[in-house]
Amino acid sequence: MKPSKKIIYALRSELNKNFKPLHKMDDIKSWYKKIIKQSKIKIKTIPLNKCKNWKVNKKGFISHTSGSFYRVEGVRVLNSYKREAKGGWDQPMFTEPGYDGGILGLLKKKINNTPHYLINAKFEPGNYNFIQLSPTVQATFSNIKKAHGGREVKFLEFFKSPYKKNCKIIFKQWVSEEGGRLRNKRNLAIMLEYKSNKKIELGSDFKWVTLSQIKELVLENAIVNPHLRTLVSFI
Repeated sequence: MKPSKKIIYALRSELNKNFKPLHKMDDIKSWYKKIIKQSKIKIKTIPLNKCKNWKVNKKGFISHTSGSFYRVEGVRVLNSYKREAKGGWDQPMFTEPGYDGGILGLLKKKINNTPHYLINAKFEPGNYNFIQLSPTVQATFSNIKKAHGGREVKFLEFFKSPYKKNCKIIFKQWVSEEGGRLRNKRNLAIMLEYKSNKKIELGSDFKWVTLSQIKELVLENAIVNPHLRTLVSFI
């Protein structure tokens, strides 16, 4: 379901109105920096053969013992189209089961008559500064199925059953991923508007911000992650 021109213009108009955001920009930046400072994340480089629950199969692919997440496989590129490497090349790539990655979901809600969007200060092991601002939901289908044996994805129920959760679908469509290392991967991008007056309980790593504030944060150095940028790129 692509967003209509009417919806796109309505969203863009949010950038030109004098809305009163719930939080000042300085407060949002302070919240983000505080989360990074309080986190006790440590990333250690280890040999691939020491990775728990990962194995090399007979074909030489690296995959998870559950069969979920992704596998690392080699590809040979022949007759590359107008690339700097003439004649092609070999490289490893990450391949998701079925090529479908996961859900990228952004939840919208009017607070004090001002449209706000729910963002998450999310840790990923490859993030610059460990934590970046991400959409409300950013989860692979493997994580959604709890192949990792962990917790439920917070706020996922809004995007799995939007009408039951009093949400209007603004847009819902597949978007492509970075193709230099991820093979044929795509994600399901969804933007919803929550129409109920019922309060949503947030964790300390979630924050309501306006569209203008997201756009301003995109201009900062490595704060907003690629998935949140994707969800607001057409506005």
